[in-house]
Amino acid sequence: MSIWNEDSGYYCLLIAILCEVDVTEAKLIYKYGPGHPVSRRIFDKKLKVEDAENMEKEAMGNMMYRMRKEGYTLEEISNAFDCYPSTVKRRIEKARNRKEA
Repeated sequence: MSIWNEDSGYYCLLIAILCEVDVTEAKLIYKYGPGHPVSRRIFDKKLKVEDAENMEKEAMGNMMYRMRKEGYTLEEISNAFDCYPSTVKRRIEKARNRKEA
């Protein structure tokens, strides 16, 4: 028996918008429910950096550099800072160059 019906896509879209997750993650949350361990991992991995908009670019780049060294992906870091992955990549590169100099 499948839980997928004609309204399931709408529910997944709402989950994606309200929980700020991508389509694959929204489908998993819909399938398993919010209390399931898979769903909990999805919710736990979402990062948010407090006061990112008030940080100076150099400090933000240094934090992005540390996060990347800890194993976070460019997409995860860009979501945490609410910017594009290309911005993250550029600021990480500048931070790396400062540390090497």
